Amino acid sequence: MKELKLRYLLLGSLMDSIGMSFVWPLTTVYMHNILGHSLTVVGIVLMLNSVASIVGAFVAGRLFDKYDGYYLLLGGIAFTALSMLVLVFVNDWPIYPIMLICIGLGTGWILAFVNALGTTVHSKDGRFVFNMLYFVQNLGVMIGTAVVGLMFKDDVAPLFAISTALYAVFFVVAALNYHVKRERPERLDQMDQDANPASKTEKLPHVNMIVMYTLFISLFVIWIFYQQWNSNISVYMLSLHIPLKDYSFLWTVNGLFIVIVQAFLSWQGGKVFKDPFHQVYVGMVFIIASFVILVFATQYVAFVLSMIILTIGEAITFPQIPAIANLLSPYGMKGRYQGLASSFPSAGRALGPLVGSLIIDTFSFVSLFIVAAVAIAIILFVNIVLIEGKKNELIEYK
Repeated sequence: MKELKLRYLLLGSLMDSIGMSFVWPLTTVYMHNILGHSLTVVGIVLMLNSVASIVGAFVAGRLFDKYDGYYLLLGGIAFTALSMLVLVFVNDWPIYPIMLICIGLGTGWILAFVNALGTTVHSKDGRFVFNMLYFVQNLGVMIGTAVVGLMFKDDVAPLFAISTALYAVFFVVAALNYHVKRERPERLDQMDQDANPASKTEKLPHVNMIVMYTLFISLFVIWIFYQQWNSNISVYMLSLHIPLKDYSFLWTVNGLFIVIVQAFLSWQGGKVFKDPFHQVYVGMVFIIASFVILVFATQYVAFVLSMIILTIGEAITFPQIPAIANLLSPYGMKGRYQGLASSFPSAGRALGPLVGSLIIDTFSFVSLFIVAAVAIAIILFVNIVLIEGKKNELIEYK
């Protein structure tokens, strides 16, 4: 069987991302304004959606290494599509939150499988593969949120009908193109054995594990504070008399700069960042700078600048970490670590609104931004100390 073509993997990922992006912006408005539930209840439902996503990604990553990922992925797509389809016809309480949890399980499952399948594309550089996956996933979010803004009035059925159709297309694309033989090229097998004679046992070197978990925990912490942009920062901007439409425009800026940065990285990324770890460090510096700007932000232009710098940082950092996990994990364990690379950000997204609200209620919004900048700076310091000290001991599985 031939290798999975990257364009089909990207197309499937785009369909998944558009369909998945309907959930978050839709749920808060629908459950609070239409179904009449408190924001606390909405927050709990969204947290359960994220927890289900974590479980789905973790289990899928483990199963990918042991079984035929083709049928497991098709099952995940079908499960997600059916959950969406239920909400076309029945979308009141408690069916809506129950199906939302099912959707979280399915989308976490799918994301882990898509990233794991990305490790099987050997005809392209691993960094390029994960940059492109990150690009199309964010393009899908941009398209999906725009569709929600244009279409949603008071009925969610049309949006979930579109989402069901997208997953049906994804199912067809996957069924026709994803049934490929998972077999690493002989040259890679020989390189792995030369670098690590014990690789036949598929044992992860201890130093590789330390570095990967350092990066995964970094993702977790960064996403806790990144998630403030999806929740608490909109409230802060309203308190400064900045209208909601201006807040929404920030996500257009986010999508635009992700496209620009990813295009640049695809073109010149390998020349600018010869060391993948240095790319992660630089991205973290940008993310820290974005929160420093928020400490002093009182005018809209400061929020735009902060979002631009944040977007540059995330586009540099986020796709690089699963690419490093691919590089540092043995062939028979790639699915497990791609699952973890999906689970840790989901955990951060789940806890983010709660952590932010606690800091704001106890101190202030400005205190939240200071804590974010300091926490990520500490994470950056820990990364540099741990990784730079062990970099020469790492065993790579290209």
